[in-house]
Amino acid sequence: MKQNFLSSIDNTFKILVDTISILIKYPTLLVPMFISWIVYASLVIYFYYYFNWESVQSLSAGLWIFFLIIFVCCFIFSFSALVVLEIIQQIETGSKLSFFKALDEVIRKDLLKAFPIMLVWAVIWFTLEVLEMILRKDKNNTSENSYENMAKTLSGYESFSIAGLTFDLIRSGVRLIVFFIYPAIAWEDLSTMRAVKKGFKSIKNNVSEFIIGFLSIEAIAVFIFLPAGIMFYLADEVGIVFSDTTWMLVILYIGIATSLYLFLQQIFAALLYLWNMKWEREALKAVKNNMPIPRLSEVKKPDLLDNIPDLM
Repeated sequence: MKQNFLSSIDNTFKILVDTISILIKYPTLLVPMFISWIVYASLVIYFYYYFNWESVQSLSAGLWIFFLIIFVCCFIFSFSALVVLEIIQQIETGSKLSFFKALDEVIRKDLLKAFPIMLVWAVIWFTLEVLEMILRKDKNNTSENSYENMAKTLSGYESFSIAGLTFDLIRSGVRLIVFFIYPAIAWEDLSTMRAVKKGFKSIKNNVSEFIIGFLSIEAIAVFIFLPAGIMFYLADEVGIVFSDTTWMLVILYIGIATSLYLFLQQIFAALLYLWNMKWEREALKAVKNNMPIPRLSEVKKPDLLDNIPDLM
């Protein structure tokens, strides 16, 4: 048991190191997620600070608007994730890299199958948001329209609470599961239900790596967002007044940090899924030849940088 746990830690560490290496070689892979964040940030800022919620005549209408906002967010993050997966497929099949070809593949064959997953994701996200609003002690959402408050809103900055941390972890875990399902659609052209089953099966096969990777990425995120957190602390607790230009730069930093955080989740899920695909092929060969089924660590780890196509 101890050996398997240590092996899972080693496997997870290798994937996370590779994720950083991939970002260094292919920084453009971060662009789709950053564009998605810009759309997300625009929606959040508009509906939080500028939309006239008093004009909404009923609670049900307000909840429907809120759900649609969340669904749009799920859609744009899913769209960017699928684009990146199609680009990874180009890399791992030895094809010429083409952003527009990846875009065409997503629109033509991926979106329809991914749509039900986006819808379920949005329902879960919406439910968590409503529950958190009900349980939140501070129900005053009439923050002053300022760049400082916008930065805090976009970063999710709030006073620490166990309940808030729990909701954040659940949201993050659900998103990572979704990112684990999408490779089955983008790479294996599976139907929606088969992709969901394959995604959960891949997680089950590598549950230790999944959990360790999830917690590791959350820990990395703490350090990624630390500079913004320090700025908020200096403004709130020390009383330092920063200019609007400074807060605009903080917003830009939050956008890059959020994109990097989501990129880490997505590429981790993609690489572990790809590694599981290679393991399944090796396990099938072992069964056919009456050989022992290898562990994941005994199968050569996929590497987007080694010019060896693993999706052929």
